[in-house]
Amino acid sequence: MNKTRFKELDALRGLAAIMVVLFHFTMGKNQADLGFKLGTTGVDLFFIISGFVILLSLKYVKKSSQFIINRISRLYPTYWASVTLTFMVLLFHSFYFLDFSKVSIVEYFGNMTMFQFYLKIPNLDDSYWTMIVELLFYGFMLILFHFKLLKHINKIGIFLTFFIVLMVHFQFENIWVKRLFYYMPLIQFWPLFFTGILFYQIITKHSNLTKYYGMVILCLFSQISLFDYSGYSKKFIDFWEYAVMLIFYFSLMTLFVNGKLKFIINKPSLFLGKISFSLYLIHQVISTEYVIPILSGKLNFNFWFSSGIALVCSLILATGITFLIEVPYSKKMKNKLYKTMYKRL
Repeated sequence: MNKTRFKELDALRGLAAIMVVLFHFTMGKNQADLGFKLGTTGVDLFFIISGFVILLSLKYVKKSSQFIINRISRLYPTYWASVTLTFMVLLFHSFYFLDFSKVSIVEYFGNMTMFQFYLKIPNLDDSYWTMIVELLFYGFMLILFHFKLLKHINKIGIFLTFFIVLMVHFQFENIWVKRLFYYMPLIQFWPLFFTGILFYQIITKHSNLTKYYGMVILCLFSQISLFDYSGYSKKFIDFWEYAVMLIFYFSLMTLFVNGKLKFIINKPSLFLGKISFSLYLIHQVISTEYVIPILSGKLNFNFWFSSGIALVCSLILATGITFLIEVPYSKKMKNKLYKTMYKRL
């Protein structure tokens, strides 16, 4: 079965990845004020896209096990490769400088599970924090799919959106609310994922558009209202900067579902979209803790030259992981898991 492919989403993934990369390169530096600090919101765009894609993915599966296999084979080969490469860099640093404070085999294997948040193990790379949010979203949607509740997704989504906003603004000092918000980080970003789900329905159903756009606007204001309570953006930008970026992302998605975003489709944007997952996972530690500091600090190169080299290195590594690991081994893993599943049936 041929799956629908929206090239605009691939291009948007590439945009989000580059924004995050440039944000991390300039984080804590004066250059961040040139606008690169806004890249902290790139993950918000990723979450919206994930919400859209999840319904597209569920359209092509008949069993919960199929969905699980598809998600595992899509995420883990790339993730394992990125974690392993980052760990090897940290390990080399430890042996070279005889400083083992940055590396731990327990942290490595903990990170390989993708559930290090619940294992109380630090991320080897700070970028990994979004993975548990994505996994929780997949798990939630899997539950709805398994119990045939997806037909009620709009009612459930609106209820959760209202519940989260009211809970945060009126009961956030309650210790149980704080714990729920912390241990279920999906809550902090639910309106973004739900927005993606709504945009998917807009582009596929072509009816009741006023209702859908009304819910999209509700999600926009709801997520903006969560600014002080969610994510990391509040550490780097202010409320109005966050609001403007979300309006920008929602506008891009609106253009997309109305067929007005095709101008962003080109070979560079599609290539960045193709490697966006590995680029997101591999760039931070290697670039910001090694490449840039060595070039700009020890070798006295200009910051922008150092960042350019770091970007090139990140792109090369991401390309290698994508085409040498993700493309071949995701397919092999999927086939292997399917064969194992069918043998048990």
